[in-house]
Amino acid sequence: MFPQFDDVSLNAAQTVAATQMLLRIAHVDGTRSAEEVALIGQFYDACRNAALDWPAFASLQTETPASDAAGLFTEPAQRDILVATCLLVAYADGALIDEELAAVRDVAAEIGMAAARVDELLALVKDYMLAQLASLPDAHSVAVVARELG
Repeated sequence: MFPQFDDVSLNAAQTVAATQMLLRIAHVDGTRSAEEVALIGQFYDACRNAALDWPAFASLQTETPASDAAGLFTEPAQRDILVATCLLVAYADGALIDEELAAVRDVAAEIGMAAARVDELLALVKDYMLAQLASLPDAHSVAVVARELG
């Protein structure tokens, strides 16, 4: 996803909790869009690396997240990757609505992240998303998307 997160790893408990938090973000707008759930499933599968003893992804959609999230994500980089991924999930359906951003901020607070860091990660996610579009031949469309992300 982001090069600065290449060396960040999550253990099984962290990955399960993160996945449940991501699913919570997907529920905010009243629906779990296929794009959001697919992104979360990719995150979970990438983290578990085919480990067979982890819970099935489908089971995480109905279980309650762990209550001690702050104690699980002890490294700043782990908190960063969780919140950045929450932001990507919120954007997966094409827009970050106020309720989704509030939910991401709630997740950040639960894991002990400062609000200013959420703002920094939001800017990073926007830059990342624009960079993905930069190679498109239609500069006008990229400009429109940039304004929508702004």
